[in-house]
Amino acid sequence: MKKQILLLCLALISLCGYAQNITVKGVVTSAADKEPMIGLTALIKGTTNGTVTDLDGNYTLNNVPKDAIVVFSMIGYKTQEIKVNGRTTINVVMQDDTQALDEVVVIGYGAVKKGDLTSSIAAIKGDELKTLSSGNAMNSLQGKINGVQISSAGGPGTVPRVIIRGVSTVNGSNPLYVVDGMPVGDNINFLDQNDIESMQVLKDASASAIYGTRGSNGVVLITTKKGTKGATKFTFTASAGFQTLEKPDMAKASEYEYVLKSRYINDGNVPMYVGYNGITDAEGTDWWDETMRKTALIHNYNLSFSGGTDKLLYSASIGYFGQDSQYKIGNWQKFTARFSMEYTFNNIVKAGIDFTPKYENWKDTPDLIGSIMAMDPTTPVMRPESEWTDNEYDNYSRSHNSQVWNPVANMARMAKNTDEYGLLATPFINIEPIKGLIFRSQLGLNARFRLYDEFTPTFDIDNLERAETSVAKREMKNWIDWNWTNTLTWIKSFNQKHNLNIMAGYTMERFQHYWLTGSRDGIPTNDELLQYVSAGTKNQQASGTNSYSSLISYLGRVMYNYNDRYYLTASVRVDGSSKFVKGNKYATFPAVSGAWRVTGEEFMKDQHIFDNLKIRAGWGRVGNQSIDDSAYASTVGTTDYVFGQEGNREIGTSVTAIGNTKVQWETVEDFGIGVDMGFLNNRLTVTADWFQKKSHDMLMKRDNLLILGYPMWNGQMWENIGSMKATGWELSIGWEDRQGDFTYGVGLNLSSVKNKAEKLMGQPLYTGGFNGDYIIRNEEGGEISRFYGYVVDGIFQNQTEVNAHTDEHGKIIQPNAVPGDFRFRDLNHDGELDDKDKTYIGSAFPDLMVGLNAHLSYKNIDFLANFYGTFGNDIFNTTLGRYSGAGGENVYAGTYNKVWHGEGTSNFLPRLSVNDSNMNYKRPSSFFVEDGSYMRCKLLQIGYTLPKNWTKGFSLRLSFSAQNPFTITKYSGMDPETASLGTKGNVTESGIDWAGYPNPRTYLFGLNLNF
Repeated sequence: MKKQILLLCLALISLCGYAQNITVKGVVTSAADKEPMIGLTALIKGTTNGTVTDLDGNYTLNNVPKDAIVVFSMIGYKTQEIKVNGRTTINVVMQDDTQALDEVVVIGYGAVKKGDLTSSIAAIKGDELKTLSSGNAMNSLQGKINGVQISSAGGPGTVPRVIIRGVSTVNGSNPLYVVDGMPVGDNINFLDQNDIESMQVLKDASASAIYGTRGSNGVVLITTKKGTKGATKFTFTASAGFQTLEKPDMAKASEYEYVLKSRYINDGNVPMYVGYNGITDAEGTDWWDETMRKTALIHNYNLSFSGGTDKLLYSASIGYFGQDSQYKIGNWQKFTARFSMEYTFNNIVKAGIDFTPKYENWKDTPDLIGSIMAMDPTTPVMRPESEWTDNEYDNYSRSHNSQVWNPVANMARMAKNTDEYGLLATPFINIEPIKGLIFRSQLGLNARFRLYDEFTPTFDIDNLERAETSVAKREMKNWIDWNWTNTLTWIKSFNQKHNLNIMAGYTMERFQHYWLTGSRDGIPTNDELLQYVSAGTKNQQASGTNSYSSLISYLGRVMYNYNDRYYLTASVRVDGSSKFVKGNKYATFPAVSGAWRVTGEEFMKDQHIFDNLKIRAGWGRVGNQSIDDSAYASTVGTTDYVFGQEGNREIGTSVTAIGNTKVQWETVEDFGIGVDMGFLNNRLTVTADWFQKKSHDMLMKRDNLLILGYPMWNGQMWENIGSMKATGWELSIGWEDRQGDFTYGVGLNLSSVKNKAEKLMGQPLYTGGFNGDYIIRNEEGGEISRFYGYVVDGIFQNQTEVNAHTDEHGKIIQPNAVPGDFRFRDLNHDGELDDKDKTYIGSAFPDLMVGLNAHLSYKNIDFLANFYGTFGNDIFNTTLGRYSGAGGENVYAGTYNKVWHGEGTSNFLPRLSVNDSNMNYKRPSSFFVEDGSYMRCKLLQIGYTLPKNWTKGFSLRLSFSAQNPFTITKYSGMDPETASLGTKGNVTESGIDWAGYPNPRTYLFGLNLNF
């Protein structure tokens, strides 16, 4: 009985204790913007009793002892411990943690606080990238990071050209992209920019040397979004709209007829005009309207969720991006997904994986803008129905007066399709046996599988526009790369002043490429069901091979700072590559950088000018191995031989590549200094840099002497025979401020770089073929990609001026010229107009690059504006001659009245002529060179976030964007940015306008939903 009474007393005591516990509620807001804090953790100290705040910042804690302490915590904010003291309502205002918000910047194989950087590294958050809807995140970076020149054409799936701090090699310019620690090459089209958490650009060698052989063009580190502790949060973003191109103003039918006839009449010939005499503009064909859409659809969607516990963090997303071509055929679409998981087993072991599959599809976009503009408007699209045949591709019209193929027919015949599947996976494990000592092992896999199909039908429009046999082709390409990275990092502080970060690592990489292609001719019909290789009946061809290369690397880095004032970083990487023979396989890439935070000194404590003043300097070496996998070996491949009068085809062998066992690494040496400054409570920030980088042993292909007997028309061999140098400066100015509910900021980026060829092959490198000549001459000691040609000195207005253009002995310099022709300068005064009179007439690279970015918000309304421009660059505008009466092609509207047609009528466009005996349009000259400077508005966006009391349980932002809405330029071509790319983005062949796909204007509606 006594025992039962004792148990009853204990129960009553326990019940009384429980009854003393209370329920605590409240709202948590941010001190910075007074907004509710979502997903913040509220936890009773010393227990597991906790919760997270909802979308309105509310929290509820049950069974809270009256004397308990509640811990409020969230990344980026100061943790607060508040005593309950019997209260049932506790509202909390969270303060920014300035140390946590001193952004953590990802560097090669590690991370540091932004304030501790000693190298030139630019960081940008993912939220700043997704404001512009693009298939490649680098387009969103344009103008936002100093010293990075990004140029792009507007076609679906286009990969932009990226140049970081100038050009130092002829072997490409694009940087190395590293996604979640895995190097993925030079194309990130496979990424959804909504999945990017942050992007860091390693601009100098002191930062990128840790990537050794692959860092010569700079490195871009991309971190995708991860899970965070708290309740699961969902985000859905969507944007949809249309793109449009400005229609070029081409001559209508009647003007075209006048121009064509005048070309013959001016030469004293009878006009060879085929068509309808006196045709009116209304009766002509508008080839632009026949081939191009007025608007093209672009849309982008992404659904993601993330969350986590003390043990498990998770994140996932699925996205779609689609862009139609501005042509009436062609599009690009990609489906992406991302899965991220990280599990903490205990205080020692943590493991995780990032998993990114993707699928892309291209319905190939044509490259026909040049033909569309050139096609004569007097030709109808189709033949008369009375001339039609059973083959639909025969029924299109042939151009009456030029050799231009019918662009509508060209598009009708196009049957190209590409499918590509890919997977990027990066599992890892972290082991921290001792606090501050971390071992990390990560295996990266990057696999891509591409299938390309093409069918060319038979057709017979004209003897000069036909295909006698149909061809079906299929090509399969597989790329499988893997990377195993192991690093050991030790982070330790001594006496709270000496801070040490030591990293050592070892990596192995393997690159594998497999391809197979096959084709057959003679498909029985053009029927879609038979457009496959197996349907072919003759000329069966097949080829394919495997290629491999591998890289093994040893790396290390020491980072030291004393009392957050003096910083020193030193790194080294040793790379060994299978692309080189024994004795040349290994190369060492060292780097060192330092910084001095002047504002940390005692003598700066009482000054009120600088909030931050840090001086930086760095030096390093990086490498380049962008050569053939077996450049050291001479190889033999298959070759077709034709024997006998019947032309029987036999397959044999011949030398296909000439090896060089002495070839070695290309090295780029970089030096730079910089200063970071902050004023007015860091509302005003200024960063300035000067840099110089120079390549040594640059890899180039040299032509072998024919007498060596190699049975190859171009017998080239890789050699280390070049050197290039880039020198430049950067200046960034930023202002950020808040006044009550009004927040605003503006940033200005200015940069300039000069690219110089120090050494080539002992002779100039000519590029950009033009009527049997070249447009560009790259010469030792001079800037790269400069236009080289004749100087036009006006137009001869009469015969007296032609006769007066003589040398000192009275010899007429241009004997074939007549009034209305160009006057070319005889620069060497020898009385002859020849190659010796050529000079540099323009430069493709700008003197100044400018980025201007502004944002502002007031309560629920926000606004963004981004601008980018280049100044001092020239463009060689081939279209200026092509569409000004040089041939039988169409011309720009108004040409008939603008060309020279009598004394004093024009000093710009020469006379119309068929023979062009003076070679007005046939030789590269200053006539074609225009100022390519431009300032483009990249983005205007206005957004509105619905008030919280309207959207209980979720938040919704609506926006409208205009991308590339206007461009300020004097350039007469379609797009100065596309023109600056030149031929396939080749850095030594830049700035030539071949009438490529321009950047369209894009108008989008968007929404962002969080719940």
